[in-house]
Amino acid sequence: MVSQIKQSSDLWDLEHYLTQRRKEIDRKYDYRYSQLTLVFGKLLRERRLGEEEVCGLRQDKLESIRFYARFLAESDAA
Repeated sequence: MVSQIKQSSDLWDLEHYLTQRRKEIDRKYDYRYSQLTLVFGKLLRERRLGEEEVCGLRQDKLESIRFYARFLAESDAA
């Protein structure tokens, strides 16, 4: 996108795009402790995270993560 900027007003389009991407990333990777099971569930559903990478967590946390990943998968299928 940067290479396609031809005039100074094009910078506003770039700024808007970058702001939107930052907001998407901030929502997706919410590292507050209370949100981690949801974040891990999303990442597990998207296959960006494998179950072996969360295997050290307590069983109740693993169940919550797996439940949310299944919920997302069923929502996507519907």
